[in-house]
Amino acid sequence: MDLLVLLGVALFLGMRHSLDPDHLVAVSTLVSEEKRLWPAAWLGFIWGVGHIIPIALVGLPILIFQLEMAPQFEDIVDAGVGFLLVYLGVVTLWRVFKERVHFDVHSHNETVHGHFHRPGHSHPSEKLERRQWITFGFGLVHGLAGSGAVAVLAMQASVSLEMAMLWLLIFGLGTILGMFAMTLFIAAPALTVASKRVAVHASIRTFAGLASLCFGGFMLWTILPELLG
Repeated sequence: MDLLVLLGVALFLGMRHSLDPDHLVAVSTLVSEEKRLWPAAWLGFIWGVGHIIPIALVGLPILIFQLEMAPQFEDIVDAGVGFLLVYLGVVTLWRVFKERVHFDVHSHNETVHGHFHRPGHSHPSEKLERRQWITFGFGLVHGLAGSGAVAVLAMQASVSLEMAMLWLLIFGLGTILGMFAMTLFIAAPALTVASKRVAVHASIRTFAGLASLCFGGFMLWTILPELLG
């Protein structure tokens, strides 16, 4: 019974970990480029898979050899996350600017009508494969940032090395499930509703880009003084 409780806690904490603000901002910004439900949710799953790899590659050696992370390791990786969020925000806003929404009015057979138009617009699913790799990379960096803390938590919660390793893997599984569920039940449906409304979709992308830019900038503003000081 204690084993089930311990693994249940690991699964719950993994799902909770997927809802950290920097995780949500990064994935939501990437997902905002996709209009369809399942491709958007798939990006969340890809992020989770990318996240668990460094947890295993870094966390397991920490457990097995009882290593200690360098004091500034997590701050350095978190600064990298901040730079990536700023970059992602700038790129997203630039794309929205280039594909800015126009409302064109036309007259056909004495009937005047208008419609939204984006010059040079291509369906976002055409770039899904590229966004999958970008999302996977973000997952790797985020996982690297939290690998040491997760490994320490596993050692503190478990009574043996084997149990700590199992705890670590269950935590990673919870992270994957949590991020997939987040994009499926929160972000992706909202984008599906907006898929036929160009102006709404552009607004979502703009908001996501601004959130990524501001949150990444805030991370750098709080982390860099400690690293450079």
